[in-house]
Amino acid sequence: MDATTLAHSDPHSALWTLCLAVGAGCLLTVLSRRLHLPTIVLLLAGGFALGPEGLNLLRPDALGHFLPVLVSLAVALILYEGGLTLDLKEFTHTSTVIQRLLSAGVLITWFGSALSAYIFFDTTPSFALLMGSLVIVTGPTVIVPLLRRIRLSKRIASILHWEAVLIDSIGVFVAILCYEWVIEGGGAVALPNFLVRILGGTSLGIVGGYLIFFTMRRGWVPDNIVNAFSLASAMLLFGLTELIRPEAGLLSVTVAGLIVGLNKPRQLRELKAFKAEIVDLLIGLLFLLLVARLEWEQFVSFYQNGGGWVLLSVILLVRPLSVIASGWGTTLNNREKALLSWVAPRGVVAASMASLFAISLAEGNSTQGDPKLLESFVYSVICATVILQGLSAGLFARILGLQRPAPNDWVIIGAHYFGRELAKQINETDNQQDVILLDSNARNAALARREGYVALHRDGMNAEELYEEEQALFGTGYVLALTDNIELNNILMQRWAEKLDSGKVFGWIPKSSPHDMDRITGQTVFGDLARPSLISNELMQNESSFETVRWTEDMSLPTSDWHPLLIRRGRNLRTLANDAALRDHARPGDEVICLKRSKGFLVRALQKGSFHGLQSTSLGALYAELAQIADAHLSGVLSEVVMEHLDAQNKRYPACLGHGIAIPHVHCEGLTERACFVIHLSSGLPIPNQNEPLQLIFFLLSPLDDTEGHLATLNDIARNCRSSKTRERLLAAVTQEQLIDAVLAR
Repeated sequence: MDATTLAHSDPHSALWTLCLAVGAGCLLTVLSRRLHLPTIVLLLAGGFALGPEGLNLLRPDALGHFLPVLVSLAVALILYEGGLTLDLKEFTHTSTVIQRLLSAGVLITWFGSALSAYIFFDTTPSFALLMGSLVIVTGPTVIVPLLRRIRLSKRIASILHWEAVLIDSIGVFVAILCYEWVIEGGGAVALPNFLVRILGGTSLGIVGGYLIFFTMRRGWVPDNIVNAFSLASAMLLFGLTELIRPEAGLLSVTVAGLIVGLNKPRQLRELKAFKAEIVDLLIGLLFLLLVARLEWEQFVSFYQNGGGWVLLSVILLVRPLSVIASGWGTTLNNREKALLSWVAPRGVVAASMASLFAISLAEGNSTQGDPKLLESFVYSVICATVILQGLSAGLFARILGLQRPAPNDWVIIGAHYFGRELAKQINETDNQQDVILLDSNARNAALARREGYVALHRDGMNAEELYEEEQALFGTGYVLALTDNIELNNILMQRWAEKLDSGKVFGWIPKSSPHDMDRITGQTVFGDLARPSLISNELMQNESSFETVRWTEDMSLPTSDWHPLLIRRGRNLRTLANDAALRDHARPGDEVICLKRSKGFLVRALQKGSFHGLQSTSLGALYAELAQIADAHLSGVLSEVVMEHLDAQNKRYPACLGHGIAIPHVHCEGLTERACFVIHLSSGLPIPNQNEPLQLIFFLLSPLDDTEGHLATLNDIARNCRSSKTRERLLAAVTQEQLIDAVLAR
């Protein structure tokens, strides 16, 4: 019974095959992520184990003629997602070695592998070029788990990571061109048809890509359905291209993905995340179906006809030549070149493209070459590189001295000024710990990068995705959640504790928090500090500073304004839950990194202002005198501008606090720091709707961008004036010094 008859006579078998491939593929993908293994390893084993060569539970032949349709559509969506993720800006910013690997290295791998296949196998030059094109790509699905497991030195890890991320689209494009040439039969007669197919696929891809982009950019598609729209558009483009120009659909969707990705629509990040999930599902489905098709006999024949020599030449000759050419004249040393020459595992894209091309060539009865030879070659390269190089790369790296120690880098979630300054304190140690900043605020991340930090504009909530895929985070040993939102910090600690030990996950949770500290996942830190945004503001205003002291026996910090944050002991850093924890953990010889804060917000503002006794007869006259005082004492402040702000404020809501106290306050352009002027009205000023006449005015002026400090100072004023004893002391003061003493005595 042939495949078509089986598919029609036993639809239940086809349904079971499809459901088993989807379910088992997804489960094996999840298992590989949990074990930090390349997904392809478990999928290879699963395909053989479940297929006809194993338990015979998975029967791709049951799908009949629908198998190549399903495979081609799945590959099209994978290539579309690959196009979306390609970033030419990243290519221009990568090192010379990576750029050469993606240009000269691609050509050497392509032609070198093709030459080996042509010499050892009885095949045509065009088919040999197709075989060589399919082993160009390495792929992040294989490289990322490998890099995380063996912890290579940062430069080598970066080269391998970016080569894998950026080479997919390049390799696929080359492979599609070769495939188009092969199915046209090659030669001068086929050249016009080949060019028409390439131009047609490229043109339709460009048009389709821009249509998708413009539709999203103009907001014609609601955000809650934009992912489905993009997926449906890619499928429609693929089908339309195949209808107009058969075999050009893969090229068109790849180009469309490139167009959308390069134009960066607002929804691109969500688009990538959604497509990545779909691709994970499709890869599991594809790999199980395709591997289950393979027969042991075709591999036996492959190696009997010289396949082993081809394999050795690809691994031991072609790759080293590519690395030597790419590293020529660069700072790469011989040890680094040797490791790069050995580590180049191929992945899912190569396997999917090989099987798709093999199925299409077999159905088309191509005379250019043997489809089974194509599959045997590519899968042999995949198995050899993934298993052999994957198992030995760690040992090889250790021998060459290119393996890093256990992960000990810090990730700070919050790239605000406080986070950046804290990163600076950690970086200044000699403990070989790097700091990576994460922030969903693009401005904060950009400022951090401008100041020389490694900063990612990413959401720290996506702990699993970041930990598994972001090369910069492969050395993560400690995570500090440093946002203003206590609930968010708590959730961030829970998310990252799933990837790291809970003892290595920290978060700012103040002592006043209503949370049950015993039920918080991870370690609470800096419990005596105000919100990170307030600390950032203080640091920018030079109202706080970092200080380091060498701890001695029976030592104490100078004043309560010194808040210990970190203890540095040799190459180790320890965070502190609160100020009191210092006594329990500090040892003689330790360096204690402290945040030295000036006195309270009100005291600092009073020190920049002055005290005045006035006898105003109306609120308007009082405001005019306040404007004059500001003009006289603060450079760059005009009385007319201050008066406008005061009048506008008084119209919106009175500045009266009660108990004969008012707190008029304004933001002024040109100010660089907060200042508070205190006015004592000896005879009092009656105010409508107030039980007591005004006697004490706190007039606060702040810079335009000092919202946090401005509000904190107002809160400090209200808190000080809440006590009747403090109000009495404030009213009794006749100098600025007495006012400050009255506040400090509270």
